[in-house]
Amino acid sequence: MSPDPESKKPANNPIDLSSLGFGPSWTSGPTESVKAGGGGRSSREDRDSRGPRPGGDRRGPRPDGDRRSGPRREGRREEQREAPRREAELMRPVVVAEFYPDDAKFEALGKAMRDSQVTYELFDVAKLILDKEDRLSIVIKPVNPEAKLWQSIPDGMPFLSEAEATSHIASRHLATFFDTTEVEVEAPKGNFQMVGRCPQTREILGAPNHHDWMRRIREHHSRYFSAMSFDRFKASIEMVREPEVVAAWIQSLSRQLHYIPKDRQEGEPEKLESLDAAKAFLLAHRRETAVRELPWVRFAGRLIAEMPVGPLRDSVLWLIEEQRLFPLSTANGIRGRLRKEGFHLYKRGSKGITYVCGVRRRCRDDRTTFSASMTRIFAELDKKPGMNASQLAARILTDKTNEEETKLVATDILFLIAQGFVAKLPNGTLHAQPVIQTAADAKKVADEDAAADKPGSEAEEGEAKA
Repeated sequence: MSPDPESKKPANNPIDLSSLGFGPSWTSGPTESVKAGGGGRSSREDRDSRGPRPGGDRRGPRPDGDRRSGPRREGRREEQREAPRREAELMRPVVVAEFYPDDAKFEALGKAMRDSQVTYELFDVAKLILDKEDRLSIVIKPVNPEAKLWQSIPDGMPFLSEAEATSHIASRHLATFFDTTEVEVEAPKGNFQMVGRCPQTREILGAPNHHDWMRRIREHHSRYFSAMSFDRFKASIEMVREPEVVAAWIQSLSRQLHYIPKDRQEGEPEKLESLDAAKAFLLAHRRETAVRELPWVRFAGRLIAEMPVGPLRDSVLWLIEEQRLFPLSTANGIRGRLRKEGFHLYKRGSKGITYVCGVRRRCRDDRTTFSASMTRIFAELDKKPGMNASQLAARILTDKTNEEETKLVATDILFLIAQGFVAKLPNGTLHAQPVIQTAADAKKVADEDAAADKPGSEAEEGEAKA
C-alpha cells in the first residue's frame, strides 16, 4: 500500500503545529499527562481544586524530615493503594457504587476524542469522566444485602428510606400531585409572647405555646432538614420577641394552605388540610407514581449536588473520590462502551497500560511503502520516540526557511496520525507504532489488541503507570 498524503491535505488552510495539542474542556478532551511526558495536573492539585474530601482530611500531619530522603518510590506506591482501604474502615460506606459516563457528556467527549485523533490512557479517560459529578451515571446498591433503596420517581433522587423519599417529594414536587388553595380561617387566640424562627430559612415557625407548634416544626424539619436530627434542629430555632413579628405570624394563620389532589378518584378526599395529610395521601393513593422500592438504583450524577447531607451522599462522594485516586473499576466499566462507539483499544505489551484512540492503530510491514518525507519521520521517531511535532520537524527539515517543505512535513505528520501509523499523546509527544517483520511480531500485536478487551487488573494498570 502507498498512502497518499494529498488526499488528507487541508484545503488552503495553514498548518499550525501548536494546534496538535488538546485542551482541558469536554469539547477539547482529557488533559491528564502520560508517563512519557509532562503537562497535566498532579493528583494533589486535582484534589485541592475540588476542596476537602467527604468526612474531612484523615491523613494527619506530615512526619518531620526530608520528604525526598531515602528510596521511597515503592513505599509511596503501596501507601497510595492502601490509603483508600484504610479510609474505608473509617468511612464505612452504606452503598457500593459503579460509575458510568452520562450519555450526553460521553457523546461530547467521544466527538472531541475523534476530532483530536489523540491517543489516551484508558485511566485518563476514566479520570476525566470522574472529574465532575454531572458527567456520571451512578449505580448504587446497599452494602447490606437485606436492605433496599427508595427512589423519588419525579426526579430519580435515591434515598435510604421511604420516609426520606416522601419528604423530598413533599418539599420539591407537590405541584406534580396537588393543586393548592388558600382559605381564610379564624386567627389563633392566646397570649403569644414570642415566635420561633428557623436560622437557615429565616421562616417563622410559630409560637412555642401554640397547639400546632410541634407539628409545624416537625413539618419544617421534614421538608428542609431531614438529614439533621430533629433534636438538633429544634435546639437551633431562634426565639423572636418583637411585637410586630409576633403580630405578623398571628395574621398569617388567618390563611391556611389546602392541598387538592390531581386526578382525584372516587373515594379519595377532596382536599388535605396539612402537609402531613398530603404526604400520607401520597403513600396511600399515589405511591406507584411517587416513590419506588428497589434493590439498586441508577441516578444522574448531577443530583448529588441536591442530595440531603447524610450517610448516602457521603458514601457516594467518598466512593467517587476513591475512584479518582485509582479508577480501575470505572476504566474497566467503560471498555465495552468505547468499543461500541468505535474506539480502538490496545496495550503496549500484553500486560501494560491500555490506550484508547478514535483511530485504529496500524503497524508497518514489508508490504507498506511511504513517501521519502514519511520515511524520514519514521526513522527519526524510531531513533528518538517521544518528540513533539515541532521537534520532529526540526530534525527532518533540511531548510527551515523553505515553507513548502515545512508544510509537507507538517501535513505528513498529520496524515500518519490520522491513519494510525503514529500515536499522538495528550502532551503532544509522538510515537511510531511497531514494525511487523515476523509472525511473532504479528502475534504480539494481536495479543495486545485482545488484552485490551479484557478487564485490567490492579497489577497490570497500576504497575504500568507507576
